Amino acid sequence: MQVILDKNESELLELFSEEAIQNRIRELAKEINNTFPKNEELVVIAVLAGSILFASDLIKRLHMPIQFEFVRLSSYGHDQKSSGNVKPVDLTLPSLEGKNVLIVEDIVDTGHTANFMIDYIKLQHKPENIKFATLLDKVCARQKHVDINYRGFEVDDKFVVGYGLDYLGYYRNLPYIGYFPQ
Repeated sequence: MQVILDKNESELLELFSEEAIQNRIRELAKEINNTFPKNEELVVIAVLAGSILFASDLIKRLHMPIQFEFVRLSSYGHDQKSSGNVKPVDLTLPSLEGKNVLIVEDIVDTGHTANFMIDYIKLQHKPENIKFATLLDKVCARQKHVDINYRGFEVDDKFVVGYGLDYLGYYRNLPYIGYFPQ
């Protein structure tokens, strides 16, 4: 079966190189290591599927005991912009009551998904401490305020792919982040 995409990787322009991403992750990990005690467990919750590469590279650099969990949400569907409607796909988590929690997301744009996750964890699980990390922050698209504790890069209004971010499920495997020119 041949997959036909209306976007071609040869048209993709690099926005953040693999080296820049890894350097920024090292800096973020240092900030997180300075925030959370080295001897206390940290529950890292990755929002699938986009954040998996970022989250896995990030936790390799954290110095405290890590419990790695995953949730699945949907807000894009097959579009290039968030619909603003967050659809929980799988929110199965162990008890987080009284624990330190770090939610890891690939990109925050409208803020709906980030706020949904933060509110859900606070209300349903009552953690001791909750922090939020995102690789990309698209402030120009923000509709709801989000308290982001750890931010990789700010991006303007481009549709980005690579390093976990996709277009119709493709391009996640690229080691860099790129965009298609308009």
